[in-house]
Amino acid sequence: MEIGGTAAGTLIGERELVAKIEQKALQLSALLRELDNHPVVLDSGLRDELDDVLDQVGCRIAATRALEKGAEPQAAI
Repeated sequence: MEIGGTAAGTLIGERELVAKIEQKALQLSALLRELDNHPVVLDSGLRDELDDVLDQVGCRIAATRALEKGAEPQAAI
């Protein structure tokens, strides 16, 4: 998704991007719940790799939320 244009256009583009990321996060959460409900025995190396991926996803979600908060108009002082 391209983000650009006027400030209002950028804000709308950023909101759409955040909404897409949140949708993917919800899908990932549902997948993880399914794995919790039907556990699979994994090799410890693979489990470590999956843990790393989940850590990266968590960091990206936190960064996206920080960007979203930075895009919100600030109240006048």
